[in-house]
Amino acid sequence: MRQRLGLCSIKQTFICLLFGFSAVASAQNTPSSPIVISPPANRNSQNTSSQGFAGFYTQVGVGYQAFSPTFSNSVYTVGSTAYGSSADVNSSQSLMGTITAGYNYPVSSSVLIGLGVELSPLQGQSTSVSGATVGNLSIPSTTYQLNNSYNLFASLTFPLDKLTAIYGKIGYSKANVSAGPNLDSLGYSGYSIGAGYKTILTGNWYAYLEANYVNYGKVSNSGSAIIPGSSSYYTYSNNSTANSYNVIYGLGLVF
Repeated sequence: MRQRLGLCSIKQTFICLLFGFSAVASAQNTPSSPIVISPPANRNSQNTSSQGFAGFYTQVGVGYQAFSPTFSNSVYTVGSTAYGSSADVNSSQSLMGTITAGYNYPVSSSVLIGLGVELSPLQGQSTSVSGATVGNLSIPSTTYQLNNSYNLFASLTFPLDKLTAIYGKIGYSKANVSAGPNLDSLGYSGYSIGAGYKTILTGNWYAYLEANYVNYGKVSNSGSAIIPGSSSYYTYSNNSTANSYNVIYGLGLVF
């Protein structure tokens, strides 16, 4: 009897140890509840990728601009004699600033269409147009300067995710330029094309980088002036074309 009790006691102890070890092992192998880190609340956490840049927006930017006119069919008339001449022009390169406002509408989760207007109110760098020799008179060089420009454009935006997008745009542009000995006001107009990239920084704020090209078409100009140091007047006429390109970096806000 004593031996049977000893065996039973040993067996019970072994069973308790076995079940106790199994319980501990089971507790260790049971996966703990995953820790879920909620993303910070912002307008994009609730939206599809296209809606992150949808709606009204405004942006400001600074950058580099080059403006290049070309003059042709230049005619100077002194008295009753007309003289043809060519003009050499330096490209005007300067800093620029832009202010833009527009609206983007999501047509799908991957495309937005938009309309906008941008103004570049800063004057460009003044540069020179070479003079000419007509008969025995020398007509001095003159200057031109880009005063301001604006652009009306349509755009297509392609979100890459909720925070970034690429876009292209095409528009109608105008520029006001002072040129010639009398600083005549020339109104250039033409088309623009551009492309860019933008990314959400925080909340509704984003940064953008874009490049644009503008072809301003042809402008005809004419007038009269006095040759410095003499009493002789001359008249002039010419045609000019102009183009421009720029690279802009800036900040924007989606409403």
